[in-house]
Amino acid sequence: MSYDVLVSGLNVIDILVTLPAQYEAGKKQQVDKIVIQGGAPAGNGACGMAALGLKTGFLGFLGDNAQSDIAKSEFKRCNVDTSLMLHDSRAVPATALVEVDKQGERTVFYSTTGYRALSEQDIDPTWLAQSKLLFVDGYDIEGNIALLKQAKAQNIPSVVDMEAGDIEQLNIMLKLGSHVILPLECAQFMSAKTDIQDCINTLRATTDAQLVITDGANGSWATEGDSVISQSAFKVEVVDTTGCGDAYHAAYAYALMKDYELSARMQFASAFAAIVATHFGGRTAFPSEQDVHNFIQQAQ
Repeated sequence: MSYDVLVSGLNVIDILVTLPAQYEAGKKQQVDKIVIQGGAPAGNGACGMAALGLKTGFLGFLGDNAQSDIAKSEFKRCNVDTSLMLHDSRAVPATALVEVDKQGERTVFYSTTGYRALSEQDIDPTWLAQSKLLFVDGYDIEGNIALLKQAKAQNIPSVVDMEAGDIEQLNIMLKLGSHVILPLECAQFMSAKTDIQDCINTLRATTDAQLVITDGANGSWATEGDSVISQSAFKVEVVDTTGCGDAYHAAYAYALMKDYELSARMQFASAFAAIVATHFGGRTAFPSEQDVHNFIQQAQ
């Protein structure tokens, strides 16, 4: 089967809850919302790209448990193909408890007990040959590095979503990726710099990748030749920031596939992420391409 995008990375179930401002420990408490859905950078990215119309396949492991059933059904709900996913009866998707406060900010408690990451030995070399773009995060690190090496050897473009991890592995992914998107905190960690301009100058000296640095409500920055361009975040009434960064990456990849110029990619991605932030949960509602363009036009 051929794909527009092949996605590999952390497979997660999110349990999202809004907690009362005050509650009594040891007692039963009623809350406004509890939502169970898939999550994580690669998973949310896959769902966002599929919602925009890209034929998207996801790699990873599913087991014989409720979490795996939910993960698979969530991908299917979002039109992500799971036919390449591997089976290990003991494998359990990571599980995250996401507490969302009144301002829409989230605190994440997670467990990876039972999780099986994709390894180099698990990869079928024919998978990438049938894909136009590779999209990976920084978690299933061994498998994702192997996929990036294959993509580079086959001249298949890649989008890398890095958040944190071992510095040596992060640097390998930075060198292998075609388009590397990372939050400011990760860029500061990797470059040992604080200022955004210094971060970019340090990192781009080590890679040929298109670099994009994001910083939530403060916007995003990218290398363009010897210059740096920026995109402001769109102002919205934030309900939940869960998955906003993932949404940015998904929309950037979609815009890349549609041959948008760099500045237009960043604008489209910023608007897409802003719309996602107006809903509770990172996969609750994805806008269409036309919805995003209408939003941008109204904002201007």
